[in-house]
Amino acid sequence: MWADLLGRSTRRPAFRLVDSGATADPATVTRSARLGDRDLTDLAAPNKVIDGYRTGATVVLQGLHLTDPSLARFANNLALELDQPIQINAYLSPAASQGLDLHFDYHDVFVVQLEGTKRWRIWAPNDRTRDPIGGRHAIARPTFDELGDPMLDLVLEPGDVLYVPRGYGHVAETTERASAHLTVGLLAITWHRVVRRAIDDEIAAGRLRAAIPLSALGPAADAAHADVGTPDLTGLPLDLDSLAVRRWIAREIWSKQASTRLCPREAGDPAAADGPLVVTPGPLITLSRAGDRSVLWVGDRTITMPDEAHPFLAALLQADGPFRRAELPGLDEASARVVILRLLDEGVLAPHPAASR
Repeated sequence: MWADLLGRSTRRPAFRLVDSGATADPATVTRSARLGDRDLTDLAAPNKVIDGYRTGATVVLQGLHLTDPSLARFANNLALELDQPIQINAYLSPAASQGLDLHFDYHDVFVVQLEGTKRWRIWAPNDRTRDPIGGRHAIARPTFDELGDPMLDLVLEPGDVLYVPRGYGHVAETTERASAHLTVGLLAITWHRVVRRAIDDEIAAGRLRAAIPLSALGPAADAAHADVGTPDLTGLPLDLDSLAVRRWIAREIWSKQASTRLCPREAGDPAAADGPLVVTPGPLITLSRAGDRSVLWVGDRTITMPDEAHPFLAALLQADGPFRRAELPGLDEASARVVILRLLDEGVLAPHPAASR
């Protein structure tokens, strides 16, 4: 991590320095360079970063799930398993120092101790921080006086993992040894956002527009208006079965992750369309219709095809394990081959590994 930060001209905000809760002025740890006809002013200044570290600052490497290939794979695999966005940061702290002050996070965090030791104190959430809603992060931080004694006070050794749920106050400090640890954050997609999206979809579809009944707040309102214009909210897609809501959740996850379904750098061998195939791992694929087109959403883009391909695409997405083109119904031989070649070129399909042996 040090080598990447200091030797590859890392740019802000991919790094920052913090000391006792205060973030260093970017101007004190960055330098300028010219690239073509553009001035870059946010490059890490290696020796300034080292000076900050030597004087007690923690170096924070942010968004490693987007910049480190191994951590990107790990984060994507975890996101696929949990259906939650994943972020990974690293913290490099000198001995006897404290980077961040007492705070809570708006997401769940797994702390993975890599090197050295770090003392952690954890407090249960209070009424203000319990189930915090993200966004502007406007909830005031807790104070030591209001929290009292911590529920946990422990020192992490290399290989230890600590789980800190969102809303739990915590503070960490190194002991007599320098420390390096990763944080794996689960960026919560909360029910309030899903419900809002579901309601927005209902309104966009022309529903939920009727006025509430007259005198709806009277003492006999429940009996008098039970069947008079009261919308049935039980039909809202809160069970996540709505295609629009499922696609929105998938977009929320994969807008924060590294791309997984990459197009091949070169056109594949057309013969691959005749062999066993698999759907490549990656975000939820959704299939819908727009006018006379079938639309596949595959994570970072949409792929449109003529609507007559819809039954074939639906069968393809429901295939259990490897399959061959001829096993799928819905298209004639020539059309099926065109669709398969397109999906191979888009990186949605790939030859089954056994076919290359």
